[in-house]
Amino acid sequence: MKPGVTVEDFPSPQSVVFFGHKGIPRDDPDFFAAYILNEAMGGGRFSARLMREVREKRGLTYGIGSYLVPMDHAELYLGQFSASNDKVAEAISVVRTEWARIADEGLSEQELAETKTYLTGSYPLRFSGNGPIADILVGMQMEGLPIDYAVTRNDKVNAVTMEDVRRVARRIFLPDALHFVVVGQPTGL
Repeated sequence: MKPGVTVEDFPSPQSVVFFGHKGIPRDDPDFFAAYILNEAMGGGRFSARLMREVREKRGLTYGIGSYLVPMDHAELYLGQFSASNDKVAEAISVVRTEWARIADEGLSEQELAETKTYLTGSYPLRFSGNGPIADILVGMQMEGLPIDYAVTRNDKVNAVTMEDVRRVARRIFLPDALHFVVVGQPTGL
């Protein structure tokens, strides 16, 4: 899909917005750097850049996130938020600005350290019972991950350097390729 904005008219007081562009394969050597970058940009935490900039600083949405989507025949880097129709244009502008900023600057040392700590510290919490463990093992098998992935995953996160993050940020954040699909009746677009 070409960069830009597509509006699908739907009568509602707020709009739902999906955005994204091409992503990165799961087996790419840069995947862990991309994973860290995504967590810092739009992961599920309130400290993520998009949550800080779009929600906390400007109050444009209740929630915003981004995620890497590696599929069998294509990879996507997607994000989503909802906003009142009069706030959508500003929120899109902020997303574009932050996308370009991280492509240009990467992460700060503090962001990198905090994101690594979060990712490595929260990982063991996923193994909280037989059901979650079975889900993890099935997911590993479906993604073709090695049998020792659960043991080596945190080492792979910790091995990512600031140089890796800067290089991969320029590679995966493509602000000029972003496409936004807006379902609603936004103003100012």
